[in-house]
Amino acid sequence: MKNIKSIIWYSCLIAILLLGIYGVIVQTIEGHAVTGISKQVPWGIYIAAFTFFIGISAGSTIISFIIHVFKVEHLKSIEFKTIAVGLISLVGAVLFLIADVGNPIRMMKVPIIMRNTSSVFFYSSISYYIFGGLLVYQLVNYVRAIKNPKNEKFRRNARILAIILFPLAMGIVLVPDGALFSFVKAREFWNRPLLLPHFANAALVSAVAVMVVIAYISEKIEKVELLNLSAKVLIGYMLIFLVAGVLFLDLFDILVLRYSEKPEGIEAWKALTNEHLVFFLVNILGLVFAGILLLIRKGREFPNLFYSAILIILAISAYRYNLIIIGQEIPLFKGQNVELYFPTLIEIYICAGVTSFMTLSYHILIGKLKIKSIIKNNI
Repeated sequence: MKNIKSIIWYSCLIAILLLGIYGVIVQTIEGHAVTGISKQVPWGIYIAAFTFFIGISAGSTIISFIIHVFKVEHLKSIEFKTIAVGLISLVGAVLFLIADVGNPIRMMKVPIIMRNTSSVFFYSSISYYIFGGLLVYQLVNYVRAIKNPKNEKFRRNARILAIILFPLAMGIVLVPDGALFSFVKAREFWNRPLLLPHFANAALVSAVAVMVVIAYISEKIEKVELLNLSAKVLIGYMLIFLVAGVLFLDLFDILVLRYSEKPEGIEAWKALTNEHLVFFLVNILGLVFAGILLLIRKGREFPNLFYSAILIILAISAYRYNLIIIGQEIPLFKGQNVELYFPTLIEIYICAGVTSFMTLSYHILIGKLKIKSIIKNNI
């Protein structure tokens, strides 16, 4: 039964990956003409996915920091998972950037060949490479520490790297991306005082939700229990706190837009409650229902905890999408018309393919490093 479930799971992932490869081939040949982006809306679903996964990467790193520094014994079993998810999510985020640029060589041109120090892309690219390199080094030290438990050097290195990566996750990953939007005064939907903490809080709650999904799939398909009852309850309370924080910030955004006297703010509210109403409802109601589910008696146990995590992931994905798209659809100048963006099938194929690639990479990483058996022995 376990083998059948695994075969079905991996077959679906490979099929989706092939669909993504087809999308990449079509886009490479035809160019961005096969996408929904335009001069007015140059950032589409690729950048929305980039912000989602860069948030998960930073959020996973923060969870790793909490486990290492505060020695949260209940979460020791997902210690390696947080590092792996942080690294793979960062790779996925960069792949979405490549899809948006359309050419990996062109993407490397600014930070490496041109060294254009006046470009924000120069600094953000360099920061991702540094962050990714440190994550790889932390991963190596963690695996060595588990395989050589008597050697304290590797465990100490992993702990030090967790401490170093925490401010880097906040300072060079979350802050620049959040600030990049919140400081753009020309875009009313982005220029909000609490956008930066909203961006960071959404990143953390989505990372915790992803870890819950991984734990549930491991338990059901791989028959490996990553979270005991105490760990599930702890994570459940973490999610309640984080979901409440994101909902508060969502409410603040609604009040700012709803009662804004600026024309751009009024237009943003209209777009949010008309053309983007579905995503807006998924964002708000997803968080509300997830919070309610977590508060019930068995809400912090599987499968209810898993259902809450799925709702949170969908809600944060919808939030990221609206954040990116609505800010561009509203005209900057008088006389311009509102230009709506709709992702094409090719864009959806590529997004699904990259997500499938990340999932397969995670399974391969776990298998190659033989972490499953190691985790079983350390729970």
